[in-house]
Amino acid sequence: MARRSKGGPLYIVEHLEEGLGEWCRLEYKHMASFVPPEQLVFVRWPNEEDVKQLVPKDAEAPRANTKRLEELVPPGTWPDGPTLPGWDRICLLDMNAEEALQPNDVAKFDAFVFGGILGNVIENEDGSYGSDDRTSEIRAAFKHRRHLGPWQMTTDSAMLYTQVVLEHACPLAEIPGIESPEFERPRDCKRGPQDASDSVCMEGFRYMARRGPEGEWEPILPDGMKELLLAD
Repeated sequence: MARRSKGGPLYIVEHLEEGLGEWCRLEYKHMASFVPPEQLVFVRWPNEEDVKQLVPKDAEAPRANTKRLEELVPPGTWPDGPTLPGWDRICLLDMNAEEALQPNDVAKFDAFVFGGILGNVIENEDGSYGSDDRTSEIRAAFKHRRHLGPWQMTTDSAMLYTQVVLEHACPLAEIPGIESPEFERPRDCKRGPQDASDSVCMEGFRYMARRGPEGEWEPILPDGMKELLLAD
């Protein structure tokens, strides 16, 4: 199939959780804030959920389908959806892939797939980190895979890194990031009965970073995620 001629690559999330928990909801809303709706696709979307909840009222929502990606790739299987490429032009973002994502991959692939997964981080004996490899649930269908480095990432962070690499031609090594960030409750904010902790460390995770109001580096998070982490 011919390469997409405009609009940039598709970013496809294969949702692998039961229902749509608050963590996933915040991540998906974050994705919809930086990826144009015509480029963002959710598959295995929960039938009982409205994808319009991810965007402000009256804004165009991403496309969503309850079917698995494998059921949608053959041409014509999603008549009112985006034109999906064949498997030769689809790339899975996979922590266990042999090759790292490169800026020139935007010319090789038309769609990049992310697992909508709440995976766990595992600390290895040498002090490095791995994952419980829930991407294995969808890996078999893909001919091409790329990784984003040795750190675990939330799905929205992985998509943000991928977008910067592909659409801004920026190598992974040049993108600022923060590893194992710790989030603290503001000193003037009392802990409520529903709040679990005054601080939480996302050990083993890497987030893209930006300069804060005082020039310090801070992780880029979905709106409401810090509060959810502290309350979890």
